[in-house]
Amino acid sequence: MAEGVLFSIAEAIIKTLGSLTAQEVALSWGIKDQLRKLNDTVTSIKAVIQDAEEQAQKQNHQIEVWLEKLREAVYDAEDLLDDFSTEVLRKQLMPGNRVWKEVCVFFSESNQFAYDLLMGHRVKALREKLDDIHADSRRFNFDVRGQERASLTTVREHTISSEPEKIFGRESDKEAVKSFLMNSNYELNVSVITVVGIGGLGKTTLTQHVFNDEQVKAHFGVRLWVSVSGGLDVRKIIKGAVGTGDSDDQLESLKEKLERKIEKKKYLLVLDDVWDGEDDGEKWDRLKELLPRDAVGSKIVVTTRSLLIANCTSTTKRHDLKGLSVDESWDLFRRKAFPQGQESLPLSVDEYERIRKEIAKRCCGVPLVIKTIARLMSLKDIAQWLPFIQQELPNRVHNDNIIHTLKLSYDPLPSYMKHCFAYCSLFPKGHRIDVKSLIQLWIAQGFISSSNSGGGSLEIDGLSCFENLLWRSFFHEVEKDRFGNIKSCKMHV
Repeated sequence: MAEGVLFSIAEAIIKTLGSLTAQEVALSWGIKDQLRKLNDTVTSIKAVIQDAEEQAQKQNHQIEVWLEKLREAVYDAEDLLDDFSTEVLRKQLMPGNRVWKEVCVFFSESNQFAYDLLMGHRVKALREKLDDIHADSRRFNFDVRGQERASLTTVREHTISSEPEKIFGRESDKEAVKSFLMNSNYELNVSVITVVGIGGLGKTTLTQHVFNDEQVKAHFGVRLWVSVSGGLDVRKIIKGAVGTGDSDDQLESLKEKLERKIEKKKYLLVLDDVWDGEDDGEKWDRLKELLPRDAVGSKIVVTTRSLLIANCTSTTKRHDLKGLSVDESWDLFRRKAFPQGQESLPLSVDEYERIRKEIAKRCCGVPLVIKTIARLMSLKDIAQWLPFIQQELPNRVHNDNIIHTLKLSYDPLPSYMKHCFAYCSLFPKGHRIDVKSLIQLWIAQGFISSSNSGGGSLEIDGLSCFENLLWRSFFHEVEKDRFGNIKSCKMHV
């Protein structure tokens, strides 16, 4: 999902070219004329980049080759303009008046006339290369796109809610996990249940609802939540439970801190999103040795996609999370696809039933997929629903194609929003992202700028971009302040 970079670079090149050609101190008239022509060519190419990238995603080999040539030329242009910008800055910083500067440059080792000649040849060669690429693009009949703000404005305002995410069709699952936690009739002082299932089923959401249940809160003296998002790293898990951040304390010291925090109370510990790793059995045994065992009825909940982890950690039982039923899937889909308060669907009985069955069959009851598809469909005419479902969705959802489903929601995004999303991949998996800091980073990188702004402040536009990505299911585990404002989140991919 790294598309959009070409568009952003082309936009930056156009901005730099405009700045260079407007400067009196730039270079000789001949090169300035070449720069203007280069600007025109890059502007024309930029207008078709988004359509080219979208068509290339459909496995069009010829367009992929064309994009590769363009990518190489654009990077050459970026390097060339770096050289120009350096030269312009050098001349601006030289002491004396304009005549004195020209005399100094003429008698310097880097004679300006020779420099102009060399740069002139470089610009001309690059412009001709880009002209050929632009001419070649005509055979593909790319659509010309204007400023890309359509995807922002089509997101309905009501979709970003301050209410906590509800769970659909998980009442029996919640009761099963809750019953295990509330039951003290186990031989072991500390018992473990593992919630296991493929990605997107809602393991974390279900566990959060159990964790925050009022009866569960009253039952345990201490509740601890550790977002593992990795293998069984014993030190990381104990640090997470203690809340020591970047502390360099040794394991024994961390164990003492954990014991002081729990104070021999009955505790609930959640280890969320544990993956496969090396020597899982050995690490799990080591972790159990470090956890307090004083209070009878203490419980650990592990969420994982891995049966290996489930078999390794469960002391008493494993809870396999299944997909939603057909009715539950359709109820969730309908709630996400239509505005709040709309009770009836403008469909015939036959259309209604066909779409209902296709959604159930292809989404396999996976809530993340259902929500993603529903929100995507809400942006389409209902007449397009069935053809889209049958032609674009995979036949069935498995671990390896949930990303494909999310990509369907990603592809229509404007380039600058794709760039914002791609930037988030720099954060480690499982990292809790501070939203205000993320928006400032987007602005600092130039992803949110006046060229794609809606006329408001850059911070407001950045927040709109984030909310759009959140609405499309790219983020989860959203944390809000007491006023309902989003503070932090994690990435789904």
